[in-house]
Amino acid sequence: MVFSSQIFLFAFLPLCVLGAYLVRPDFRKYFLILASLAFFAWTGKRPLALFVIFALANYGMGLLQGRLRDNEGPGKKIANWLVILSNVAFLLAFKYLPFFTNILGGITGTEFPKIDLPVLLGVSFFVFSAISYQYDIYYNKITPQKNIADFLLYISFFPKLLQGPITRAGDFTAQLANNKLNLDNLSKGVYRFTVGLAKKVIIADQLGAMVDQIFANPANANGVSVAWLGAFGYAMQIFFDFSGYTDMAIGLGQMLGFDLPENFNFPYLALNISDFWRRWHITLSSWFRDYVFYPLEFKRRRQKVFRTESNTLIVFFLTGFWHGAGWQFIVWGLWHGLFASLEAFLRDKKIKAKAPAIVRYLVTMLIVLVGWVLFRSPGLGYGLQYLGVMFGLLKPLDTGLNLTWYLNGKIAFVLALAILACIPWKQTLPKFFEKFSESKLQDPVLLIAYLILLGFSIMMVMSSTYSSFIYFKF
Repeated sequence: MVFSSQIFLFAFLPLCVLGAYLVRPDFRKYFLILASLAFFAWTGKRPLALFVIFALANYGMGLLQGRLRDNEGPGKKIANWLVILSNVAFLLAFKYLPFFTNILGGITGTEFPKIDLPVLLGVSFFVFSAISYQYDIYYNKITPQKNIADFLLYISFFPKLLQGPITRAGDFTAQLANNKLNLDNLSKGVYRFTVGLAKKVIIADQLGAMVDQIFANPANANGVSVAWLGAFGYAMQIFFDFSGYTDMAIGLGQMLGFDLPENFNFPYLALNISDFWRRWHITLSSWFRDYVFYPLEFKRRRQKVFRTESNTLIVFFLTGFWHGAGWQFIVWGLWHGLFASLEAFLRDKKIKAKAPAIVRYLVTMLIVLVGWVLFRSPGLGYGLQYLGVMFGLLKPLDTGLNLTWYLNGKIAFVLALAILACIPWKQTLPKFFEKFSESKLQDPVLLIAYLILLGFSIMMVMSSTYSSFIYFKF
């Protein structure tokens, strides 16, 4: 079930919000747990059973770590490693097992039997939530959650379940005691959800149909201009697809009385790769920073081995691998890590870039665009061939499918709309928005604008057949 589907918009969402407002406050979290499990159950009974077992196991492991926190012996550290590794093993099994068996089979020449494991949507997100919970208990940042209902709601809360944003247990459970529903939060949530829905169905879905057509061709079947159109179109599609989901998730959280963390901050305005990752998928970047990069930095600086650059490269390797079981994702992560490591080296040497901002911006966007081609490609070989066509290193086949075949008036309009939506207009035109906020027309104008946006988005939902979210598979 996706947020932009008819079953969610016209059945699940209104019933869930209505139920949350009608049930007694002391029963609300139990209602939200049932709603979240029902949302996950849409993927199947076996995935639901495995998810519940996973959640209960982490609840128990958290209590165990809590009992060992004052233990001075090795038992505390051993228990923590076992807990973390069991979660990592769960992720590897349900996401990467075919990838590893294919590699091992290629090395040994043995054909391994296929293990039929169910697909767990959003497994990367809820496993990372569990790992951060266990890590924070070990380092006394939070106390283990003794109320099983509170923990189950944290791990299963449906707005963030399948694509994040990745939420820390301390931040989420702190809101449970003061969870209050009111019309102000409801209206804010509806507005935010509407923006996300519009991003998804008006921009991402329309571009997605075109991008899929281009990448469905052999890598060398597209001309240079078509290859660039596909790369740029996908860059816009993935941003508005994922940020649209995040806006919807945050809006749903507000409707139900929870504040979920922001996940994007105009990433296509970044002037370097480090800046890009401070703006793109913020909760994932901060997760890797806090739970991988900082521990590596502390340990290796104490041992006086390696440098910040190598730790950065490790983090980006893991970031790429986290996104998918394929060499194209690993190379995508290392591609970003290469430039982020170089930037770390230059910062360490206190060398500042002297190039004009526009040059740094164009170079950064080119790096990002190349990375997105690898990310979108069905395999590494396809991605390298596609890039070869883009940069004139590989002669494309003469298929007769030129730029005008894909770039019609509708796609051109959507691309222009996407570019405009990448600009922070409140910061660009501060005086205009300041005067507008003081005007009596602000509320009615915004209401009419959001109603038009919502109505048009619903029309698109009713007429469209393209509605899957890119990040569901991660």
